[in-house]
Amino acid sequence: MAENTRIWKADLHNHFNDRTTPDFDKTVDFLNNKMEDYLIVGVADSDDHRYERFVEQRGDYERIYLGENLEGKGHRAVYVPEKKLIIVKCQESFTREGHVLAIGMPYMRMEVIKKLEDAIHYSKDLGGILDAVHPYAREGIGNFLEKHPELINQFSTWEVYNASAELSFPFILPKGANKKAKDFYFENLYKRADLDIGISSSTDGHSLGVVGKSYTNLELESPDSLHYDFIENLDRSLRRVKGVDSLHMEPNKTEAAVHAFNMAVKTLQGKRKI
Repeated sequence: MAENTRIWKADLHNHFNDRTTPDFDKTVDFLNNKMEDYLIVGVADSDDHRYERFVEQRGDYERIYLGENLEGKGHRAVYVPEKKLIIVKCQESFTREGHVLAIGMPYMRMEVIKKLEDAIHYSKDLGGILDAVHPYAREGIGNFLEKHPELINQFSTWEVYNASAELSFPFILPKGANKKAKDFYFENLYKRADLDIGISSSTDGHSLGVVGKSYTNLELESPDSLHYDFIENLDRSLRRVKGVDSLHMEPNKTEAAVHAFNMAVKTLQGKRKI
């Protein structure tokens, strides 16, 4: 391992609460006390700007803004050097074919996209890193990608463990979603010489308290380095993870049950309005 390279714990798939935005400095302290130094947390926008609301807050911690968008403005992540913490902007697109997560998207860039191929092109055009999240859980893209394998090479990582997908419920949440994701990767994608796709584990949390339940250990250069290209380094690191020994996997069943219940209520309410 190079001198300026460390092992970082990366939990890249999370959604902070859409009703309340956690305080920036208190969140930094909470995450550092829980997970210690060298942590990367993804905050995913969906049809909103949760990441932006979070990082725009005032606070006392020094921040270094990593990455720039194609126009040379904005950023893709915020680095807090004192705590060795990186907060990454992501976008999860809820397409008809299934969900896809774009990691390291540009600040304030967000579009609601309903077709998977459009979401892939949009994310790649803006330099995002594609993650096939919970591919065989509810609203996963695994079955679609099996029928369209030519799209798999657009992805850098295959989420073989989603902490919230460990919850199953008959006719609502599929059983064995994570096992199927892992089996498909090692029986198919791992063997393909034309693919360079790694595996990952993440929490898919919807509250601050569960962030870090599951994560991927990544070898990553320090953002303190000169001429640092965060997106390129993150993409390369994610693709290098080929074994489950690099994954920390802890279930998030309780919060997943609450989230599933809330989503069911919203769905029923929406139907009543129609």
